[in-house]
Amino acid sequence: MLGRLLRRRRAREAAALAPTPDELAAVVAAWPCLQRLDARQRERLRELSGHILAGFEFHGAGGLEPDRADCLPVAVHAALPVLNRGLDWYRDFRTFILYADEFEVELEETDEDGLVHRGRDLRAGEAWELGPVVLSLADVAESGQGLGFHVVVHELAHQIDRLSGDIDGAPPLPRGLAHADWVRTLTGAWDRLNADLEAGREPFLDPYAAESPAEFFAVACEAFFDVPAGLRAEEPELYRVLSHLFDQDPAVH
Repeated sequence: MLGRLLRRRRAREAAALAPTPDELAAVVAAWPCLQRLDARQRERLRELSGHILAGFEFHGAGGLEPDRADCLPVAVHAALPVLNRGLDWYRDFRTFILYADEFEVELEETDEDGLVHRGRDLRAGEAWELGPVVLSLADVAESGQGLGFHVVVHELAHQIDRLSGDIDGAPPLPRGLAHADWVRTLTGAWDRLNADLEAGREPFLDPYAAESPAEFFAVACEAFFDVPAGLRAEEPELYRVLSHLFDQDPAVH
Protein backbone atom coordinates (compact mmCIF):
# COMPACT_ATOMS: atom_id res chain seq x y z
CA MET A 1 0.00 0.00 0.00
CA LEU A 2 2.73 2.44 0.99
CA GLY A 3 4.73 1.52 -2.10
CA ARG A 4 1.78 2.23 -4.36
CA LEU A 5 1.16 5.59 -2.69
CA LEU A 6 4.84 6.50 -3.02
CA ARG A 7 4.81 5.62 -6.72
CA ARG A 8 1.71 7.76 -7.25
CA ARG A 9 3.31 10.70 -5.45
CA ARG A 10 6.47 10.38 -7.52
CA ALA A 11 4.39 10.20 -10.69
CA ARG A 12 2.56 13.41 -9.72
CA GLU A 13 5.86 15.16 -8.96
CA ALA A 14 7.33 14.03 -12.28
CA ALA A 15 4.27 15.20 -14.20
CA ALA A 16 4.41 18.59 -12.47
CA LEU A 17 8.10 19.07 -13.29
CA ALA A 18 8.06 17.64 -16.83
CA PRO A 19 8.74 20.13 -19.65
CA THR A 20 5.67 21.86 -20.96
CA PRO A 21 5.01 21.39 -24.67
CA ASP A 22 6.51 24.82 -25.32
CA GLU A 23 9.58 24.10 -23.19
CA LEU A 24 10.20 20.79 -24.92
CA ALA A 25 9.71 22.36 -28.35
CA ALA A 26 12.33 25.00 -27.49
CA VAL A 27 14.85 22.37 -26.37
CA VAL A 28 14.24 20.24 -29.47
CA ALA A 29 14.64 23.29 -31.72
CA ALA A 30 18.03 24.07 -30.14
CA TRP A 31 19.52 20.57 -30.43
CA PRO A 32 19.50 18.79 -33.82
CA CYS A 33 20.11 15.41 -32.21
CA LEU A 34 16.59 15.59 -30.76
CA GLN A 35 14.89 16.69 -33.94
CA ARG A 36 14.92 13.20 -35.45
CA LEU A 37 12.63 11.89 -32.70
CA ASP A 38 9.01 11.34 -33.72
CA ALA A 39 5.98 12.53 -31.74
CA ARG A 40 5.73 9.36 -29.65
CA GLN A 41 9.44 9.45 -28.80
CA ARG A 42 9.26 13.13 -27.87
CA GLU A 43 6.40 12.43 -25.49
CA ARG A 44 8.40 9.64 -23.90
CA LEU A 45 11.38 12.00 -23.66
CA ARG A 46 9.16 14.56 -21.93
CA GLU A 47 7.88 11.98 -19.45
CA LEU A 48 11.35 10.69 -18.57
CA SER A 49 12.68 14.24 -18.25
CA GLY A 50 10.03 14.90 -15.61
CA HIS A 51 11.13 11.86 -13.63
CA ILE A 52 14.76 12.97 -13.83
CA LEU A 53 13.91 16.49 -12.67
CA ALA A 54 11.84 15.07 -9.82
CA GLY A 55 14.12 12.23 -8.76
CA PHE A 56 17.64 13.61 -9.23
CA GLU A 57 19.45 16.43 -7.46
CA PHE A 58 20.95 19.30 -9.46
CA HIS A 59 23.68 21.30 -7.74
CA GLY A 60 25.73 24.20 -9.00
CA ALA A 61 29.48 24.62 -8.65
CA GLY A 62 31.99 27.34 -9.41
CA GLY A 63 29.53 30.02 -8.34
CA LEU A 64 26.65 28.76 -10.49
CA GLU A 65 23.19 28.58 -8.95
CA PRO A 66 21.30 26.50 -11.51
CA ASP A 67 17.68 27.27 -12.27
CA ARG A 68 15.09 25.37 -14.29
CA ALA A 69 16.46 26.76 -17.55
CA ASP A 70 19.83 25.18 -16.71
CA CYS A 71 18.53 21.84 -15.43
CA LEU A 72 15.81 21.16 -17.98
CA PRO A 73 18.08 20.61 -21.04
CA VAL A 74 20.33 18.34 -18.98
CA ALA A 75 17.32 16.25 -17.97
CA VAL A 76 16.06 16.05 -21.55
CA HIS A 77 19.45 14.94 -22.89
CA ALA A 78 19.86 12.49 -20.02
CA ALA A 79 16.55 10.91 -21.03
CA LEU A 80 17.75 10.26 -24.58
CA PRO A 81 19.97 7.18 -24.00
CA VAL A 82 17.34 5.50 -21.79
CA LEU A 83 14.38 6.39 -24.00
CA ASN A 84 13.46 2.73 -24.50
CA ARG A 85 15.38 1.18 -21.60
CA GLY A 86 14.12 3.14 -18.60
CA LEU A 87 15.72 4.96 -15.70
CA ASP A 88 16.91 1.79 -13.99
CA TRP A 89 20.08 2.26 -16.03
CA TYR A 90 20.74 5.32 -13.82
CA ARG A 91 20.03 3.56 -10.54
CA ASP A 92 23.54 4.00 -9.13
CA PHE A 93 23.62 7.79 -9.10
CA ARG A 94 21.19 10.57 -8.33
CA THR A 95 23.17 13.81 -8.59
CA PHE A 96 24.22 16.19 -11.35
CA ILE A 97 26.77 18.90 -10.59
CA LEU A 98 26.66 21.77 -13.07
CA TYR A 99 29.34 24.32 -13.91
CA ALA A 100 28.74 27.27 -16.20
CA ASP A 101 31.78 26.36 -18.31
CA GLU A 102 34.75 23.99 -18.37
CA PHE A 103 36.07 23.14 -14.93
CA GLU A 104 39.49 22.21 -13.56
CA VAL A 105 40.27 18.88 -11.96
CA GLU A 106 43.34 17.70 -10.10
CA LEU A 107 45.23 14.89 -11.83
CA GLU A 108 47.64 12.39 -10.33
CA GLU A 109 49.30 9.74 -12.47
CA THR A 110 52.10 7.26 -11.80
CA ASP A 111 54.49 6.55 -14.69
CA GLU A 112 56.31 3.31 -15.54
CA ASP A 113 59.16 4.23 -13.20
CA GLY A 114 56.83 4.76 -10.27
CA LEU A 115 57.11 8.54 -10.34
CA VAL A 116 53.93 10.41 -9.40
CA HIS A 117 52.95 13.32 -11.63
CA ARG A 118 50.40 15.88 -10.53
CA GLY A 119 48.66 18.55 -12.56
CA ARG A 120 45.39 20.16 -13.52
CA ASP A 121 43.16 19.60 -16.50
CA LEU A 122 40.10 21.31 -17.98
CA ARG A 123 37.04 19.11 -18.39
CA ALA A 124 33.67 19.39 -20.13
CA GLY A 125 32.27 16.56 -18.04
CA GLU A 126 33.18 13.88 -15.57
CA ALA A 127 31.44 10.78 -14.26
CA TRP A 128 32.35 9.60 -10.78
CA GLU A 129 31.85 6.00 -9.76
CA LEU A 130 28.35 5.78 -8.27
CA GLY A 131 27.90 9.45 -9.21
CA PRO A 132 27.69 12.34 -9.34
CA VAL A 133 27.83 13.30 -13.01
CA VAL A 134 29.58 16.65 -13.48
CA LEU A 135 28.79 18.76 -16.56
CA SER A 136 29.76 22.06 -18.12
CA LEU A 137 26.61 23.83 -19.31
CA ALA A 138 28.57 25.56 -22.07
CA ASP A 139 29.51 22.13 -23.40
CA VAL A 140 25.96 20.84 -22.98
CA ALA A 141 24.90 23.69 -25.28
CA GLU A 142 27.49 22.62 -27.87
CA SER A 143 26.47 18.97 -27.67
CA GLY A 144 24.20 17.22 -30.13
CA GLN A 145 24.84 19.68 -32.95
CA GLY A 146 25.83 17.10 -35.56
CA LEU A 147 29.58 17.13 -34.87
CA GLY A 148 29.80 13.83 -33.01
CA PHE A 149 30.06 15.52 -29.61
CA HIS A 150 27.59 15.00 -26.77
CA VAL A 151 28.95 15.44 -23.26
CA VAL A 152 25.77 14.30 -21.48
CA VAL A 153 25.63 11.05 -23.46
CA HIS A 154 29.38 10.53 -22.95
CA GLU A 155 29.29 10.82 -19.17
CA LEU A 156 26.09 8.82 -18.81
CA ALA A 157 27.59 6.10 -21.01
CA HIS A 158 30.22 5.67 -18.30
CA GLN A 159 27.46 5.25 -15.70
CA ILE A 160 25.74 2.64 -17.89
CA ASP A 161 29.09 0.93 -18.51
CA ARG A 162 29.82 0.50 -14.81
CA LEU A 163 26.55 -1.38 -14.19
CA SER A 164 28.49 -4.51 -15.17
CA GLY A 165 30.92 -3.87 -12.31
CA ASP A 166 33.74 -2.04 -14.10
CA ILE A 167 33.99 0.93 -16.43
CA ASP A 168 35.63 -1.02 -19.23
CA GLY A 169 33.52 -0.60 -22.35
CA ALA A 170 31.39 -3.67 -21.61
CA PRO A 171 28.00 -2.65 -20.17
CA PRO A 172 25.31 -5.19 -19.26
CA LEU A 173 23.88 -6.44 -22.53
CA PRO A 174 20.20 -6.98 -23.36
CA ARG A 175 18.79 -10.32 -24.38
CA GLY A 176 19.72 -11.23 -27.91
CA LEU A 177 23.07 -9.40 -27.89
CA ALA A 178 25.83 -11.89 -27.13
CA HIS A 179 28.91 -10.86 -25.18
CA ALA A 180 31.15 -12.44 -27.83
CA ASP A 181 29.43 -10.40 -30.54
CA TRP A 182 29.89 -7.22 -28.51
CA VAL A 183 33.58 -7.85 -27.82
CA ARG A 184 34.33 -8.84 -31.41
CA THR A 185 32.53 -5.81 -32.83
CA LEU A 186 34.03 -3.21 -30.51
CA THR A 187 37.50 -4.72 -30.76
CA GLY A 188 37.36 -4.55 -34.55
CA ALA A 189 36.24 -0.91 -34.51
CA TRP A 190 38.88 -0.09 -31.87
CA ASP A 191 41.59 -1.67 -34.03
CA ARG A 192 40.49 0.29 -37.11
CA LEU A 193 40.51 3.54 -35.12
CA ASN A 194 44.04 2.93 -33.89
CA ALA A 195 45.20 1.88 -37.37
CA ASP A 196 43.90 5.18 -38.75
CA LEU A 197 45.70 7.14 -36.05
CA GLU A 198 48.96 5.27 -36.55
CA ALA A 199 48.76 5.87 -40.32
CA GLY A 200 48.06 9.57 -39.86
CA ARG A 201 44.52 9.28 -41.19
CA GLU A 202 41.69 11.24 -39.58
CA PRO A 203 39.29 8.72 -38.06
CA PHE A 204 35.53 9.08 -38.02
CA LEU A 205 35.35 8.86 -34.24
CA ASP A 206 37.02 11.43 -32.02
CA PRO A 207 40.64 10.30 -31.41
CA TYR A 208 39.95 10.50 -27.67
CA ALA A 209 38.22 7.16 -28.16
CA ALA A 210 41.66 5.57 -28.39
CA GLU A 211 42.40 6.40 -24.73
CA SER A 212 40.81 3.19 -23.42
CA PRO A 213 37.99 0.74 -24.14
CA ALA A 214 35.79 2.71 -21.73
CA GLU A 215 36.39 5.97 -23.59
CA PHE A 216 35.91 4.20 -26.91
CA PHE A 217 32.46 3.05 -25.79
CA ALA A 218 31.51 6.52 -24.53
CA VAL A 219 32.70 8.27 -27.70
CA ALA A 220 30.90 5.69 -29.86
CA CYS A 221 27.70 6.42 -27.92
CA GLU A 222 28.14 10.13 -28.65
CA ALA A 223 28.39 9.38 -32.36
CA PHE A 224 25.42 6.99 -32.23
CA PHE A 225 23.10 9.70 -30.94
CA ASP A 226 24.61 12.74 -32.65
CA VAL A 227 25.76 11.51 -36.08
CA PRO A 228 23.99 8.16 -36.43
CA ALA A 229 23.88 8.06 -40.24
CA GLY A 230 27.62 8.71 -40.40
CA LEU A 231 28.37 6.04 -37.81
CA ARG A 232 26.19 3.52 -39.64
CA ALA A 233 28.02 4.28 -42.89
CA GLU A 234 31.51 4.15 -41.37
CA GLU A 235 31.07 1.40 -38.80
CA PRO A 236 27.87 -0.53 -39.59
CA GLU A 237 28.55 -3.35 -37.14
CA LEU A 238 29.31 -0.93 -34.32
CA TYR A 239 26.10 0.91 -35.13
CA ARG A 240 24.22 -2.41 -35.09
CA VAL A 241 25.28 -3.45 -31.59
CA LEU A 242 24.69 0.04 -30.18
CA SER A 243 21.23 0.05 -31.76
CA HIS A 244 20.52 -3.24 -30.03
CA LEU A 245 21.92 -1.98 -26.72
CA PHE A 246 19.82 1.19 -26.66
CA ASP A 247 16.83 -0.27 -28.56
CA GLN A 248 16.93 2.74 -30.86
CA ASP A 249 17.64 3.26 -34.56
CA PRO A 250 18.29 7.00 -34.92
CA ALA A 251 19.81 6.74 -38.39
CA VAL A 252 16.44 5.89 -39.93
CA HIS A 253 14.94 9.31 -39.11
